[in-house]
Amino acid sequence: MLRPRGLHGTLATGPSPLRVGSWPPTPETPSMRAMISIPSFCLLIGCSVPFFGPLGDTPASEAQVTSPDQHLGRPLGADFELVDWDEVRAYFRGLASQSPRVLVERVGTTTEGREFLLASISSPENLARLAELRQHSRTLADPRGKSEAEINAAVAGGKLFLFVSCSMHATECAGSQFAMGFAYTLATSDEEPWKSAREECVVLLAPSLNPDGLDHVTDWYRETVGTPYEAADLLKLYQYYAGHDNNRDWFMLTQSETRIVTELLYKRWFPQVYWDVHQQGSSAERFFVPPFRDPLNPNLDSSIIAGIDSLGSRALLDLTRAGLSGVSTGVSYDMWWNGGNRNVPVRHNIIGLLTEAASARLATPIFKPRSSLRAPRGLDGYAPSNRFPEPWPGGWWRLSDIIDYEMEFGRSLLGSLSRERAFWLRNASDVARRAIGGKGQSAPRAWVIPSDNRDPTAVRRLVSVLLQGGVELSVSQGPLAADGRTWPAASIVIRRDQPYGSHVKDLFEVQRYPEGDPPYDVAGWTLPFLLGVGRVETMEVPQGEMRPALDVDTACAGFAGDERLVGRHDRLSSLDSATWTQIYKGLAAGKTFSLVLAGEDAGLVQRGDSAEDSAATSMQTLPRIGLYSPWRGSMDEGWMRYVFDTQEVPYTTVRNEMLRAAAVADFLDVLVIPSISAAGLDLGRAPGTVPEQYARGLGAEGAVAIEEFVRAGGTLICLGSSSAWAIDLFELPLVDVARGSEAGEFSCPGSVLRTIPTSVAQTVGLPASLPVFFSGSSAFRKMTEAEREEAGREDAAANEEFLLRYAPSRLLMSGWIQAPEVIEGHGAWVRASHGEGSIHLFGFRPQYRGWTQATFQLVHRAILLRP
Repeated sequence: MLRPRGLHGTLATGPSPLRVGSWPPTPETPSMRAMISIPSFCLLIGCSVPFFGPLGDTPASEAQVTSPDQHLGRPLGADFELVDWDEVRAYFRGLASQSPRVLVERVGTTTEGREFLLASISSPENLARLAELRQHSRTLADPRGKSEAEINAAVAGGKLFLFVSCSMHATECAGSQFAMGFAYTLATSDEEPWKSAREECVVLLAPSLNPDGLDHVTDWYRETVGTPYEAADLLKLYQYYAGHDNNRDWFMLTQSETRIVTELLYKRWFPQVYWDVHQQGSSAERFFVPPFRDPLNPNLDSSIIAGIDSLGSRALLDLTRAGLSGVSTGVSYDMWWNGGNRNVPVRHNIIGLLTEAASARLATPIFKPRSSLRAPRGLDGYAPSNRFPEPWPGGWWRLSDIIDYEMEFGRSLLGSLSRERAFWLRNASDVARRAIGGKGQSAPRAWVIPSDNRDPTAVRRLVSVLLQGGVELSVSQGPLAADGRTWPAASIVIRRDQPYGSHVKDLFEVQRYPEGDPPYDVAGWTLPFLLGVGRVETMEVPQGEMRPALDVDTACAGFAGDERLVGRHDRLSSLDSATWTQIYKGLAAGKTFSLVLAGEDAGLVQRGDSAEDSAATSMQTLPRIGLYSPWRGSMDEGWMRYVFDTQEVPYTTVRNEMLRAAAVADFLDVLVIPSISAAGLDLGRAPGTVPEQYARGLGAEGAVAIEEFVRAGGTLICLGSSSAWAIDLFELPLVDVARGSEAGEFSCPGSVLRTIPTSVAQTVGLPASLPVFFSGSSAFRKMTEAEREEAGREDAAANEEFLLRYAPSRLLMSGWIQAPEVIEGHGAWVRASHGEGSIHLFGFRPQYRGWTQATFQLVHRAILLRP
């Protein structure tokens, strides 16, 4: 059951607890908590509140089951208290040992080596026949080859599988505590809907999708609670590489945790409904439930969308009737983008639900007067609306309130699903049939990945994510023909008439964002473009002998890469992502390489030194590479680390104090600064907000040290936002046309754009057009003489070299852009000389979220190739 409301600020008659004589009333500090008992608290605020026992009603048969409160020795969601992963996993393992209604298994290992758990909660009878129930679920997800009688038997004998994921974002820290309370109540309560839910459903509960981050956030909070730094941001990312971007990884599958869940969803359990439990900011609605706002991606099945809307609308009613105000729907979150944890399941014919609760300051309560509250995104004012029927009046907001809202949504969801189990199972089967026989018979009918692609490593990565996502592939045993064209033997064919064909279509097609309001974030994500893989969509099914490919090696066996390498073992291709790894390893072992600049072999890498060859540029020594990392989580830094680590690039993490100490050339040859604002670089974290050793940024000392480093021959590489900082530091006569008055109505929050390399040594071998991901990025032009004079840069050497430009026409490849003419033809990658060294400015982020493998090599070229 829900914890009785009235003890928390949401519905209490007065603020609780409070400090006498303060306004607005504030919660007690940790040292005061032991001094204020519930009876004394009731006397303090003049109310009568009975003492309530552990969470939920405990039937006699389950009296031995430990509640979360008993396990923790404090109320679930207590102020100033977070749980760590050891506490969470110990509770779930204990619950499974005490209750025959719970199974817990280790299903994988996190990035940092912690165990990843999944709990299955249902009746003992259902748990005893899980293998049979999984087979029924598989039949409904893929009804090919099944008779109508077999499908009917799967509906009649199956149980609804609901997958619930919590605490992906570790600072959204109510989720794992909610999971403990939800599991306990579902396992022990004989009230409705809990009892029927155990009989009609199997709940698959992941108490944390990010156990590593759960520990990092909890450890830091425990260290700082009661100090001036309480609830301050972490000093690092809470997920090793991705941080908050771990919920942007669900089609690229770069992280261990996303791969684990993907395997569970599309290879093992095949759930019909997925609920992703999240939190958001604290100043708008208290709780968001579906439906989602427009636009709606046309690849999504209408019954899936209607199912999302139905379950969310019923939850809105149930939460409102339960007295929980401030619930919104149809605002803020849309159904356009692929890649999030509730988005990708929808492309796999699963009803994907998202809830977003307002956050406290981790476990520290906050007071929000009504005057500080704003309308949910998409509404004009903080007032009743069809999409926001009862605004929250303001007051105290705490961790336990979040758990209450999430528990009530869980109650509503289980009620809706258990009342109509057969209906939801039949709906899942119907959606799968349409994916195969309806949409699956529409154009395009298939996609071909030709075996003459020049980056076989990128092809392997693409094939890997498709196979992990349950997509079926075939390999041609001879030439293929379709639409009047032919492709070579060993090409990969992906047919649309398969259960997850809509997922492939959504990843492989060119996105065309609909007219209307501009997108909030990502509008285009065509996966082959991002990876640099050639793909062809065919309007008819390709003809030729084909065999299924069940693994990456089988699928990619015929991809040899650059045809110029046939029979030549002294050459590598700069277009193959694996080449750059081989170069770094070779340089570390004392070997040398050179990039051929002209002739038929232009763009190939020769083993050995060609220093005397004017048609080649030599790579003779391994540079000492530093990657700047601030004392706070930087996702862009994390993704650069991901690229370096996966491509085995040796580097040193460089902090502010290391650069302020000057003499940078003593330990570095190359410094890479990820996309961080100029203020973030110069100022860092304000003194007084974190312990002194982590405060401040580069300051004047660090900036001067970097300038001296470059002037003496070092290489500085700036990605995204940090380029503006470098332009100012080195007084480069460049203008970012994507910002300021010159930008006008230009906007491009997240799309794939076309760039064109110029003819310089560092771009030799690149394709004629190179896709880049533009996300609020920059575009550079040179200052006019008048602008140089006005800026005091008339003496600046005019040595800027444009290595990559945004295309002068047909700029947009996938997504949405407004006023593209503003950046057309301007610089995307610029190199400037300073003294003996070089500065590379990337207007975009070439390692964006680990997606953009096509542009990873640009960073390697900036590091290794001299102009």
